[in-house]
Amino acid sequence: MRRGWAAIAVAVLLLVPAIAVADDDGGPRVPSARVLAAGSGTIWIEGRMVVNGSLRSPGTVRIVDRAGDAVARMSGAQVRFDRRGRAVVRRASGILFVAGSRVHVTLGGRDLVFAVAGNGRMRLRGRGVYRMNHGPVRAWADSW
Repeated sequence: MRRGWAAIAVAVLLLVPAIAVADDDGGPRVPSARVLAAGSGTIWIEGRMVVNGSLRSPGTVRIVDRAGDAVARMSGAQVRFDRRGRAVVRRASGILFVAGSRVHVTLGGRDLVFAVAGNGRMRLRGRGVYRMNHGPVRAWADSW
C-alpha cells in the first residue's frame, strides 16, 4: 500500500514543476519553492502557486481566490467559487488541482499526498513528512 502512495507522490512531484511555469510578463515565471507533503492532518497553503495531489480518504478542501483568477478541479470536475471567491468541498476525495496568483488552500483529512510549486507559505499540522526543494525529508511541524 505504501508503494502506491510513493508512486503517486513521485508522479505529482514530477508533474507540478512542469505545470507551475507560467508566462506572465513575456518570460517564464519559475517557482521559488517546490514542496512534496504526505501525511494526515491539515495543510494550509497561501500565495501564487500550483497545488496538485490526492485525498485518498474523504476530507475537506477550502479554497479562497483573492485575485479572481484561480482554477480548481476536484476529481476532474470544476470547483465552483461563490461571488466572494470561496469554495468548500466536503467529503472530498480523489485528485485536486488548484492554480492561482493569490490563493489560500486548506486541506484536511487522512492520507494526503500533495505537491506545491510557487511563491508563498505553507503550514503542516498533523503527522506526516515533507520535502522542500532538494532538502532533507522532515516531519510536519506546526509552523509556517
